[in-house]
Amino acid sequence: MTILTFPTVRGGLGPAGGCTWRKLSNTQVFESPLTRSVQTLALPGARWAFTGTWQNLTPDEAARMRAFLYSLRGRAGRFYLHNFARPTPAGTLAGTPRVAGAGQTGSALLTDGWGAGGSVRAGDFVGLGDELRMVVADAVENGAGVMTLTLDEPVRSSPADDLALNFVRPVCVMRLTADDVESSFQRSVIGALESFTLNCVETWS
Repeated sequence: MTILTFPTVRGGLGPAGGCTWRKLSNTQVFESPLTRSVQTLALPGARWAFTGTWQNLTPDEAARMRAFLYSLRGRAGRFYLHNFARPTPAGTLAGTPRVAGAGQTGSALLTDGWGAGGSVRAGDFVGLGDELRMVVADAVENGAGVMTLTLDEPVRSSPADDLALNFVRPVCVMRLTADDVESSFQRSVIGALESFTLNCVETWS
């Protein structure tokens, strides 16, 4: 299946009408019917979800947005999306950071290739191919270009050795949450304007 690229509207700055980026964790809760004591279990499969509204698009922008959304054919289509609220890291990118060693699992990722002074901050997003993770602890390179990233979730699959890490507009694969596409249309003194609301959730095979 071809994974589409999200169209560039409003200069790629994101939805002017605001957006939310949510994490949908996957847990189980066990409550004793006798004592009401509770046990919780974190499971794999946490997903990112997004809701955003692009307001007052020009006719050209609206046409490109509509063509993209209709080409998804509802929930069947897939597309790349990044978090518009945090497109670039707060840390200092230096060097060419990459995965250091094959076979890594869990939420601690050893990386190398960092330049002097390279750092990440809690809240920075990092792309491991199509897998999007958030860094949840500050870290700096150790003087030899090595850094361990603490991720919000264990990696879904072990990344390849030397896989390049993407900290600038890292993406995940999304699909629509419903088969309908919502838009609104109005005329004003500056011409015809159209707005779109997008609801989507991360997906993978």
